[in-house]
Amino acid sequence: MKKRFMGMAATALSALMIAPLFAACGQGGDDIDFDENGNVIPSDKTTIINFWGWADKYEEAVFNKLVSNFNEKYSGVIKVNYTPKSSSGYSDNFVVNMIGGPDIAYADERYFKSYADQGVLYDVSEFYKESVKNYFTSEGKNGLDEADMLPYTTDRYRYDPVTTTSEQTDPLYGLAKDLAPTAIYFNTKFFQNAGITVISETEESIRDYNEAHPTAKKKIKAYYEENGSYYFNKSIAMSWQECVDLSRKLQTEGGADYGFFSEWWFNYGFTVGGDCIEYVPTNDPAFNGGYWEFTLADEEKNYIVKDGGQPIAVGGNTYSAGQIVEYNDKKLLTAEQKEQCNVLPSQREAFTEFVRLSQGTDQLVDTVSIENFYGAGEGGKLYGYGITPDPNSMSENKNAYFSSGKVAMLVSTASVQRQFTENMRGENKFDVCPMLVYKEYSADGTEVLVHGVEGAHSGSVGIVMNANTKNPNAAWLFMEYIASKEGQEIQASGGFAVPYYKSLAYAQDGVFLKSDYAAENAIVFAKATAYETPGDWWYLKDKKWIDDWARVLNSDVRNGKKSLTQFYESAEYKNTQKLLNAYTAKK
Repeated sequence: MKKRFMGMAATALSALMIAPLFAACGQGGDDIDFDENGNVIPSDKTTIINFWGWADKYEEAVFNKLVSNFNEKYSGVIKVNYTPKSSSGYSDNFVVNMIGGPDIAYADERYFKSYADQGVLYDVSEFYKESVKNYFTSEGKNGLDEADMLPYTTDRYRYDPVTTTSEQTDPLYGLAKDLAPTAIYFNTKFFQNAGITVISETEESIRDYNEAHPTAKKKIKAYYEENGSYYFNKSIAMSWQECVDLSRKLQTEGGADYGFFSEWWFNYGFTVGGDCIEYVPTNDPAFNGGYWEFTLADEEKNYIVKDGGQPIAVGGNTYSAGQIVEYNDKKLLTAEQKEQCNVLPSQREAFTEFVRLSQGTDQLVDTVSIENFYGAGEGGKLYGYGITPDPNSMSENKNAYFSSGKVAMLVSTASVQRQFTENMRGENKFDVCPMLVYKEYSADGTEVLVHGVEGAHSGSVGIVMNANTKNPNAAWLFMEYIASKEGQEIQASGGFAVPYYKSLAYAQDGVFLKSDYAAENAIVFAKATAYETPGDWWYLKDKKWIDDWARVLNSDVRNGKKSLTQFYESAEYKNTQKLLNAYTAKK
């Protein structure tokens, strides 16, 4: 979603110290040097690069291979020493460990902005520009193929500590080691028990069929009943209501303790254009050009330009058919422009829908006086769905809860495919389907009348360079190798990463889709990388603005101890805007 990567244009250069680009040999270290074509100039010295990263036994094996291949390629010129680290305490001690520590290291995307803010990361923007240029100009295609990269790969490691934005023009402090998109895993055993036939047919093929058979159309739904039989189409995203209906059937007739589990609200908000904070430009002298507004309970409906409709221009932006009008612009829509759009639920409605998942059907989640609030019953009352375990009831982590057969459907990342392949035995077999999309159907289920957009989050780990490295050129070459097509393909072979090049992720005979650990429908993960963006932990330099309200949400609200109205009235919730203001306040 655009707003998580775009905000106010950078108005000031970062004041952080940046090591010199393309440092020549002898300037503080034994760094390599390049000729005018970007090729390494031979030297009688071997440049040593120290590399740290946390790893389990699988990832350690993959990175041992990456390091070995790189060292062989640059034998006698560069040697990378790889030191696997425990993930325990890694992020907390990162800044201290970078003092006199490694040249290259993993950086959790949740904290990299804080590291940049503290001046321990090297701005690799110019290296990246040269690498992209070299890919198209060098005969051997050396460098990074930016044109083939999936969206939301590079920009998630851009950050301006002054403006707090992540624009395409902001400094680049790392490269993505990998991408971990989310999808819905499902246990096929429960579908078989419930008598649900799993099929796979795309929306495009169904639309083509319906156009050719106007009197005998197929349903375009993901879960439906027809002539007494039930079907689940794993190639089509479920609507909110379909997820609830399917989950209940999997519980009542499939034998699952619970039908569905997601620990993240992002998918519900993103599909209707909502979010928990939004960047608002301002001329207020108290801020550096803008501030972040807490919008988790934004009550204003969202608007999407109707399919087949004409573009609309508002707030200096133009929105085409199928695009949701952004937060700041929707306030400027005229009545005529709203008529050109379909109305989508508000962020508050989406967030409420998420919270209802873990509440019992007799549990009052909230009472609203808002007109046409999604799912509200008589008197504006909203009760739980009873399809998801609440956080207190889960004795295991979410992935173990699924692999042990306690929940039929689970939202998790592509990185656990290998774990499920090895842990799920006998009748317990898994596959994956797309994340939910807000939809309203025609009465016969053959048309989608109103829809949101594909929207969810993906995870990532960054590869970053120490700001104090004496060998930035050699260090960059190793970073570039990890991010190259060869490096991405080797990681994908380990069964825990999705390569972030379209030519690799979508290749039917490629290492990702053909992996022994990949789900049958793993193409869902590849497609998800095209639209999934980071979660809220990535938005700002730390999570102080999240911690208090999230604690109340997960300990009290999702466990049924507090209603959403009580949550919105809590001190923790109300204090969040004050915390957000501090991030862009002028010092």
